[in-house]
Amino acid sequence: MGKSFSFYEQTGVLIPGATLVFGLLFFFPEFRQLFFSDGVSIGGLGLFLLISYAAGHLAAALGNLMEACIWRLGGGRPANWVTRAKGRLLSNEQIDSLEQLIKQRLRLDISAIRGMNPDQWFPISRQIYADVMSHGKAGRIDSIVGNYSLNRGLAAALLALVLISLAFSESESRYTLGLLPIAMIYMYRMYRFGVRYASELYVQFLLLPAQPPIPKRPNNVTRLPIG
Repeated sequence: MGKSFSFYEQTGVLIPGATLVFGLLFFFPEFRQLFFSDGVSIGGLGLFLLISYAAGHLAAALGNLMEACIWRLGGGRPANWVTRAKGRLLSNEQIDSLEQLIKQRLRLDISAIRGMNPDQWFPISRQIYADVMSHGKAGRIDSIVGNYSLNRGLAAALLALVLISLAFSESESRYTLGLLPIAMIYMYRMYRFGVRYASELYVQFLLLPAQPPIPKRPNNVTRLPIG
């Protein structure tokens, strides 16, 4: 391919996609000839990589539906938990500091965070992430996001294999008993990394100075914004 895969593409797309394709080859061994008709070859591995990448996006789509259900049952996305009257993500003092820092650093005249509508809070949380990222503090957060995407993708891939085994391979449906608990473990890990992401995001933001960043002086060359 023309470029190397990013960390997110590897963890959130390629690895879950390869898991899904491997599972399909197990349930439908006749398709192995597509990749390994003459043994392991560079061409076969390249084709497997391409199909795994495509399958990974299918797993990601299923993962989006899965996480929407999980967070609905779990009381909303962790990044919105700070808007609750009683939350466990940050202490009351940290939420007060977060509110003041948003007003001073981001220059946003917001109301009290506690009780704010999550739909109103979501774009503010995205701006917080952009600010943290622009100051080189997003390394740990991006690692957490990568692991979150990995566990979400693996859980979705295994759930897809469970459905496929039940629908098309009745003789192999006994493997469902093994795949389903593993998928549940990946869901739990996804949940944990989701909580860690929100906590790390706000803690890193609270470490930034109160004064807003000084805008950079424009260069002589005019650059047009994209979009």
